[in-house]
Amino acid sequence: MNYREVIYNFHKFLLSIDSEIAHIKISEEKWSLREIVGHLIDSAANNHHRLVRLQFTTRLDFPAYEAEQWISAQKYNNMDWELLVSLWYSYNCMLINIIDSIEGDQLDNVWLKGEEEIPLREIIHQYYRHLELHMEHFNSRLGELLQ
Repeated sequence: MNYREVIYNFHKFLLSIDSEIAHIKISEEKWSLREIVGHLIDSAANNHHRLVRLQFTTRLDFPAYEAEQWISAQKYNNMDWELLVSLWYSYNCMLINIIDSIEGDQLDNVWLKGEEEIPLREIIHQYYRHLELHMEHFNSRLGELLQ
């Protein structure tokens, strides 16, 4: 899959969304469109550290993150929609550059997540799988809002 194209196309799609609906929560426990994009920014930020740090060590003990706590603390619904979209897009362009620069032997370096060891190559794969899941999540939530 061409992730540059995925990132570019989702960015264009996000820019087409009416900012007036991006903050609406259909229920207290369900994320708004802004919160979904905010979560994707959090994911990019956390994975940015993993991608860079794992180029310099074979084993990294780095904390996971709690999505709900991060969403709550950052108040994404108070942020400008275009700013969120721009930040998400820029961060992902940077991650693609980092990934393209990783040397082959570094892909076997591992993140220690509790008792689990996750190789850098799997972190990259999981990042994009996570992105695809939340793109579907975003589309589903948008459909709920437009009903």
